[in-house]
Amino acid sequence: MRPGQYSSHGGGPLKVTFVGIMPTMFAHCEHCMEVMHATGMAPYSEQLEGYPEDVKKQYFKLSEIAQKLKAEFDHRVVFDPVDSASPQGVWLSIRHRILRTPCILIQGKKLFSKLPSYDELRAKILEALERSGHLAPTQVSR
Repeated sequence: MRPGQYSSHGGGPLKVTFVGIMPTMFAHCEHCMEVMHATGMAPYSEQLEGYPEDVKKQYFKLSEIAQKLKAEFDHRVVFDPVDSASPQGVWLSIRHRILRTPCILIQGKKLFSKLPSYDELRAKILEALERSGHLAPTQVSR
């Protein structure tokens, strides 16, 4: 297995896919964004204001959950946001019979047909990590 390649039976990080409406925003180049963040500036996109409130609320909640999980699990978990209107999102919707979004897939298996709480998603990630051998049952505690 090559570095960065995912496996459903160990050998790489656990892949958590968020399928839903992902706001599209244009921003500075990645290097410029790093500089802005390093100075303490928090760039805000007015483009987000054009989306309905429920989409913005879902986006911020999803972002918050992903940031907390990334901080806790670091390199053991990779998060993949997929816009349900993209070709990949349409394919995943057909393949997994996703009728409503957001939907959460872990290692390619649909586990949530709604946006779960942080604790619900964390529990499923811990189970998957234990099954894959990436985590001893007592390795991560809050």
